[in-house]
Amino acid sequence: MQSLALLKPIQSILWSVALLLLGNGLISTLLTLRGTSEGFSSAVMGMIMSAYFVGFICGTWVSGRLIRRMGHIRTFAFCASICATTTLLHIIFIDQWAWMGFRFFYGLAYITLMTVIESWLNSQAASHERGRIFAFYMVVNLGALALAQQLLHLDSPEGFLLFALVSILVSWAILPLTLTRRNQPNIATERPKSSLKNLLRIAPLSVAGASLSGLAMGAFWSMTPIYATQLGYDISGIALIMSLTIIGGAVLQIPIGRYSDKHDRPKVMTWVVMLAAAISIMMIIASSQKLLLSMFFIWGGLAFSIYPLSVAQLIDQLHP
Repeated sequence: MQSLALLKPIQSILWSVALLLLGNGLISTLLTLRGTSEGFSSAVMGMIMSAYFVGFICGTWVSGRLIRRMGHIRTFAFCASICATTTLLHIIFIDQWAWMGFRFFYGLAYITLMTVIESWLNSQAASHERGRIFAFYMVVNLGALALAQQLLHLDSPEGFLLFALVSILVSWAILPLTLTRRNQPNIATERPKSSLKNLLRIAPLSVAGASLSGLAMGAFWSMTPIYATQLGYDISGIALIMSLTIIGGAVLQIPIGRYSDKHDRPKVMTWVVMLAAAISIMMIIASSQKLLLSMFFIWGGLAFSIYPLSVAQLIDQLHP
């Protein structure tokens, strides 16, 4: 009952997250498979997927300005429309340089969507609840991502249907937030100056955890489908690896989040990072397919926990 009470104020946000991540989880794997089938090399695909994260970085300077100008809901609708549009442009213009541009603008808009969602969640969370609220958020997040991998079975990556489905799902993500009766967070007219230097001084572990988690997750999303293809997995096998990793993340989110609320969060983060790193090394010597899949599952449970733990630890250190 206590968990349900925590979810009630954020249920609209979680529905939007689920739809958005269904689309985003599908497009990440779909583009890798489609690009490979079009003859793009691994190096080119790496650059295309990296352009998404360059947009992510640039979006951190844009998102706050958009939210202050338009408010949370209108900013979400604006950026979701950009993501839905750029998804369809990938199938209209099949060119590596065009794809790099599309991924850049998709990443810029997508980080703004995440900023809207996570700042809204922060406004609903007390310090003693933050780990659990972000754990629920990550369970929905990862559950949608895991389900998204199974959508690959609906059609071939060479077709149009999956790209259209991504666009529809991202567009539908606008509906729960625009229909909510709850007030969106207040936007302060005055705000303290922030910089990476100040964040490093206040919460160095959080900045390091979020940054390095981003590097690891970027490599996972961009290169795992290619790695699995080179190991001889077909589309079903690739979907299985991706889904198992994400499900592992979803399964461990709540227990790790609850444990971090009740214990020293920096120590919990440190142990999670060390265990994830150890399993990464052990994957190299996995002696069987079952063992490798098991390692992906456990690694996902640990690795996907690093970012929400980092965010919770950072917010704990900041003035409201």
